[in-house]
Amino acid sequence: MITNEFNHSPEYSDYLKTLSSEFFLDILENSFIEVTVTDKDGKVLYANPACLEYHGISAEKMWKLNFLTSFQGFWTPPSTATAIEKKRTIISRQRSLLTDEEHITITTPLYNPEHELVMLVYNTLKRESFVEFDLDYRNPEKTTDDGELKDKKGSREERTKASNNIVGRSYILYQTLHKLKKAAKSDIPILLLGESGVGKSLIAKFIHDCSPRKASPFISINCVSIPDNLIESELFGYVPYAFTGASPKGKKGLVEMANNGTLFLDEIGELQPNIQVKLLDFLENQRFTSVGGLESKTVNTRIITATNKNLEELVAKNTFREDLYWRINGITQTVPSLRERRDDIFPIAQYYLKEYNKKYNQNKVFANPVIEALIQYDWPGNVRQLKNAVEQMAVMSLGSVIGIEKLPEQVAAFAIKDSLNKKKIIFDDLVENYKRGIIEDYYGLYDNINDLADSLGLSQTTAYRLVNKYIKK
Repeated sequence: MITNEFNHSPEYSDYLKTLSSEFFLDILENSFIEVTVTDKDGKVLYANPACLEYHGISAEKMWKLNFLTSFQGFWTPPSTATAIEKKRTIISRQRSLLTDEEHITITTPLYNPEHELVMLVYNTLKRESFVEFDLDYRNPEKTTDDGELKDKKGSREERTKASNNIVGRSYILYQTLHKLKKAAKSDIPILLLGESGVGKSLIAKFIHDCSPRKASPFISINCVSIPDNLIESELFGYVPYAFTGASPKGKKGLVEMANNGTLFLDEIGELQPNIQVKLLDFLENQRFTSVGGLESKTVNTRIITATNKNLEELVAKNTFREDLYWRINGITQTVPSLRERRDDIFPIAQYYLKEYNKKYNQNKVFANPVIEALIQYDWPGNVRQLKNAVEQMAVMSLGSVIGIEKLPEQVAAFAIKDSLNKKKIIFDDLVENYKRGIIEDYYGLYDNINDLADSLGLSQTTAYRLVNKYIKK
């Protein structure tokens, strides 16, 4: 029996005992407030749908998590230790170290009659969920144009704008964003490294949104997508009639358009040497000269660069300037690949599935085997590949459940191979257990190894090896 601070009358206590478990489960499952219950060590015993939706985790996955260690460091101040120390309910207002989002958490420790801690109950309320209300005493007439009450609950996507729609809950992603959020406060050039498709452009926008420049333009350009003969004019602009076909009005370059803001140069390793020289001069002096121009212009533009190549190797091959390399990597951060943060795979897949459900006016969900297959796959194309895979499944599947048969070919092949490997491991274990059982039985029947070997038709050497393996470990 778990004690609490309420002292119900005997009559009411008897009445509560007549209510079914389904009655209480219905209440929890339909609560808008997040409800999470853990044992004394933090292992999740129950999480209601509101909690699962917020974290983007399946019930099966959440059930296996340790609530304390999995989310440690994401929110400050932590409340569990204080609740256990004071042995009472703690109401805390917490802030996300990533997005500055606030929420209210009520942490209640529960004890048995011997005053031993048994479990903890967390009730969490996201404050931004109530920026507006369906019913409001301050504005009782507030309705939509068609007379219906507005839906003020707000979408999950709108509530994630503070983090620039970067979806994930892994600790390695948290570390990455936490470091870059601090770096964003300065004007030090940032170099983002990482495989193709990991989301370097999203990370660059996150840096901009966390910086004092967030109200000014953020401009992104992929250096490999612009022809070599046009990249200089795209970056630095040109004066009227600078070259054949040039506009008589001239053109502002991206460096100037991003004045007081941020310019993100993706695939910086693809720049030609002549552009590298001009970019270096701009980084050193915040000045540039437009194509065909004579006068220098000065702007206040922050540069963020990214590449999936090894710039040190390019420097060694003399295809990338060493002085430019040292200038752009004031702060270097590798964006982790998706296989390095598998805890983010399902939340990202869920996020995109919601997007495509909305786009195609449908309401589909992943079957559990699909979720498992997505998490186990290595995703060499990273988030970009996962996004495309989710759209393919959303479009090609029939009915409301996306089954395992709709997995993309590469993912399905990997899932089959992984399943066969698991079956082989299980079969090998069964064989080993069978051998161990036989040796243990016969070792108990015979006094010496020679008799055991004769009874099983084994050589003495083999009998000695098996006994040493299964008995005398």
